[in-house]
Amino acid sequence: MNTTIRWTGWGMMSFLALLMALLASRYLTLDPATYFPQQRAVYMAHTAGLLAHIVGGITALLLGPLQFVPAVRNRWPRLHRTTGRIYLTGVALGGLGGLYMARLAYGGLPARAGFALLAVAWLTASAMAYVRIRQGDPRRHREWMIRSYALSFAAPVLRLEQVAFAASGVEFATAYVVVAWLAWLPNLLVAEAYVRWTRGRTAPRAAAT
Repeated sequence: MNTTIRWTGWGMMSFLALLMALLASRYLTLDPATYFPQQRAVYMAHTAGLLAHIVGGITALLLGPLQFVPAVRNRWPRLHRTTGRIYLTGVALGGLGGLYMARLAYGGLPARAGFALLAVAWLTASAMAYVRIRQGDPRRHREWMIRSYALSFAAPVLRLEQVAFAASGVEFATAYVVVAWLAWLPNLLVAEAYVRWTRGRTAPRAAAT
């Protein structure tokens, strides 16, 4: 992949992650006015689950892009390992908080199922990334980290989709159910396609070596 395209994509991803982290940080004030009306009572009654999800999600969003910078991995492996552990801790906190809050999600069973499966997939991909690096398999560790961060990135995608649906005049209740699935399934499919593409490119070189 062209280096310019790769770094442009990385920059856009990092910018959207930072923007989402700033928007989500409003919830840390615990001001009910920042909650959307349909879930205000739920968030006020389940503050611990909400905070776990927000704090963990922000941590993962901000540290994720750093894990994909080759210079950091190669020149400062200790920093890479440390930030990786913090990232995985953030996913654990955010994923468990998200799984807890999913059962209370606005939109009924379809939305709750979508958010619950997102949390399970996020926790699973991140756990697999940890297992692979502990097994001394950096290639598969990287592949699982790509899947993990694709799921972390569901947060900014969800917000962008909500804005797009609102601009299109789609009713909020309908849009919320759709984004419960559309915010992460395409991310995961794109990540999987990228993993398989890079695997196909590196296999001939590995065989030649």
